[in-house]
Amino acid sequence: MTTKSMKAVLLAASATLALAACGDSSTELASPGTVSPAPAPAPAPAPAPAPTPTPTPTPAPSTAECPTGTTPDPVFAGTSPLQCSVPSEILADLTLTARDVNDVDDVIYNIRGATVVGTDAGPDAANPAAGAVSATLTIEPGVTVYAADPNAALFVSRGSQINAVGTADAPIVFTSLFDLGFADELGVTLTGARAAGFSGPTLSEPFTAEWGGVVINGRAVLNVCDQGNAGALPCEADGEGGSGLYGGNDDADSSGTLQFVRVQYAGIQFSALDELNGIAFQGVGNGTTLENIQTFNSADDGIEFFGGTVDARNVVVTGAGDDSIDWTEGWRGRMQGAIVIQNPNTFADRGIEGDSFGDGNDFLPRAQPMISNFTFVGNGGNDGILIREGSGANLFNGVVTGDFDSSCLDFSDTATLAQVGTDVLTVDSMLFDCTGPALDGDVDLAALGATNVVTDNAASLSALFINGAAENAVPVATVPNDGFFVQPTAIGAVASTDAADNFTLGWTLGLNEAAGCPVSSNTTVNANGECVISGTITSDLTLNAGPDYVLDGAVFVGIDSGPDAAAPTSTGVSATLTVDAGVTVRANAQAALFVTRGSQIFVNGTASSPVVFTANVDAPDFDTDTALWGGLTMNGRAVLNVCDQGNAGPLPCEAEGEGGSGTYGGNDDTDSSGAVRFARIEFAGILFSALDELNGFALQGVGSGTVLENIQIHNAADDGIEFFGGAVDAKNLVVTGASDDSIDWTEGWRGRIQNAIVIQNPSVQADRGIEGDSFGDGNDFLPRALPTISNITFVGAGSTSNDGVLIREGSGVNLSNAVITGEFDGGCLDISDTATIALVGSSSLTFDSMLLDCPTVAGGANNPFDTDAAAAVALGSNIVV
Repeated sequence: MTTKSMKAVLLAASATLALAACGDSSTELASPGTVSPAPAPAPAPAPAPAPTPTPTPTPAPSTAECPTGTTPDPVFAGTSPLQCSVPSEILADLTLTARDVNDVDDVIYNIRGATVVGTDAGPDAANPAAGAVSATLTIEPGVTVYAADPNAALFVSRGSQINAVGTADAPIVFTSLFDLGFADELGVTLTGARAAGFSGPTLSEPFTAEWGGVVINGRAVLNVCDQGNAGALPCEADGEGGSGLYGGNDDADSSGTLQFVRVQYAGIQFSALDELNGIAFQGVGNGTTLENIQTFNSADDGIEFFGGTVDARNVVVTGAGDDSIDWTEGWRGRMQGAIVIQNPNTFADRGIEGDSFGDGNDFLPRAQPMISNFTFVGNGGNDGILIREGSGANLFNGVVTGDFDSSCLDFSDTATLAQVGTDVLTVDSMLFDCTGPALDGDVDLAALGATNVVTDNAASLSALFINGAAENAVPVATVPNDGFFVQPTAIGAVASTDAADNFTLGWTLGLNEAAGCPVSSNTTVNANGECVISGTITSDLTLNAGPDYVLDGAVFVGIDSGPDAAAPTSTGVSATLTVDAGVTVRANAQAALFVTRGSQIFVNGTASSPVVFTANVDAPDFDTDTALWGGLTMNGRAVLNVCDQGNAGPLPCEAEGEGGSGTYGGNDDTDSSGAVRFARIEFAGILFSALDELNGFALQGVGSGTVLENIQIHNAADDGIEFFGGAVDAKNLVVTGASDDSIDWTEGWRGRIQNAIVIQNPSVQADRGIEGDSFGDGNDFLPRALPTISNITFVGAGSTSNDGVLIREGSGVNLSNAVITGEFDGGCLDISDTATIALVGSSSLTFDSMLLDCPTVAGGANNPFDTDAAAAVALGSNIVV
């Protein structure tokens, strides 16, 4: 049973009991009033013997009973499941069972005020404080414990333990009375966000600070007493929020076990220096086990470590109101597997805030945790990771992305900066992709000695936290072979969509939810239950895997923001469309998807879960169907040559796209229109006229900041993929069945392609493998089209095809490591038009390491190759014909 459904069950049970108590009014007796004395009755005959009545069974009393040490909550008497209150002082071992003692009813538990396990046994396990009481709180899988008043919190004292061991299918949940809907019964007035209600995605819920959270106190070593070694030892400190004393002399101390545990809506800020978090580990030793733990919407930090050495595996922090993971006072633990997802409605700060003890201090033991395999997603936060105040850190195999405005990684303060270049402060195998810079200005990667840190590649996460191709392309750092770390196969927290990789399945809140149609002014649900996308998208929209998506009409991402990123037009609107791995978008006839200048699209497919853009028809024919919708067009601000008509054209240069696709071009060759990875575009392209057509995939003025990897265009009605100016690169490109040219460029494209396959389809009217133009016959407009292409294979398909590769109209090309074969009847290679032929023998037109195997090697008049194999060899190197 989920916590959200409990109140409904309880209310239904209460209503049933109330109706039973009222009884049936038809059986009630009316008063006979006052009557005159009756005359003496006449003798009556003896009555016949009455039949023995069948006795009405008496309902058996409920045998539900709270476990020993807890008491029934009178507020919920007679309801099911059974509600049991936990004592505020747990002075003997207590087990919270998932069923009541008679195994009859489910049971949930509540706490009121500060609930303390044991009494403080002092800092020294060998010499516990006199009179101290040690106790163990055991919690069974599937148990829910909620705070019955907003000031409730659970504190575990030094010398005592908590053993909360859930499972993926039956996690243990600590939550609030508001979450379970018990405000009315417990006499608490709803205010703020709870009173207003919320119907959006779980990870955007604004609810927080509804109780005090969980604090565990241990006897591990702190550094707060290392003030010139003048402090008393063993060192101890007083926890915030009245949570008790912590710290001691035993780094191997055990405070118990937390496994598959969620702590929801917790945290109280009494003042800037006195606050309770979701979970606080205060002086906790590495004899404690922490695995598969989530804090959800904590008012202050999600998880904070105050000194100690405790390790943690598979930690999830979502919606923290301050820092998601925080440490101070010399924490030296290890962590592997961590997910941080910020929530714009809970005013988050940093993904990590790591301190040792005060700016300029080198108090010992220095904080130096080791953290591997983490994924942090910002949503309005400050730094992704801030390490300061003397702390060190060894960070491996991480992904930091999203809206972290200050930086992905920031090292600050004198004592921390002094560790740069030492083994106290290391960074290896990371992908940084934040709204702010990758690193702050104080430290660079070279000074850190960092290896395999990617800062120039867009993240490709799906479902917010699951690796895509970009993350899995980063080499993995070897982690210490110390009995805790497991050698990973990828950076980030979750390597793939495979269940074996995703440790969050089953027990987390807000992740892996069955996605519905996203709430947006651009989405509606049709009679078939499909999510229909239409119109102009003016706010960020994510298409999660799950729903069936239909593209209807011309859909624009954003409103054109003009050619100059430094001076966007006042009417422009930037928006981002994100498409998660495994999504299929079916397009109605005449539908098309256009990304405007200043906006972006992120298609986050994977090899096992590609994104597919296809036609909204039943069982399209893979061989013959084409022109069933308008395809995908991206418009960017990179440079075109269409205005270089005697340099008389207006600059920045821009042009109007065909098929109503919008304006493109500008002054920034490094412009980013997003990223498309592991995507298929099928049966697209519309021919309105000979000069007005939509292709399978059109890149119009797209800059090199855009990422195109692992893309197939199949059966496009016009060109498979066409580049209109710009400088965008593409890698691992497959074009099959294009009905005109498979790869086309014009207007000065200067990008690169590596690894491409072109296979023509004899069932579809095809033209060339490549048609490369710059701008018009005889023109040398600048910038000249001059792509670099390597490792490409062209396979022609008979009488329907023309040239394998045609370079003309002033274009150059550097083509190497190519195979051109099959029935290209016009020839394998054709160089045409005055401005292009003039480039022969220059570095702007080169051919190297090619195999040409067509009915004729060359085609076209004045072709330098003509039909002479010797001339072909002379033009390039290692050309086999």
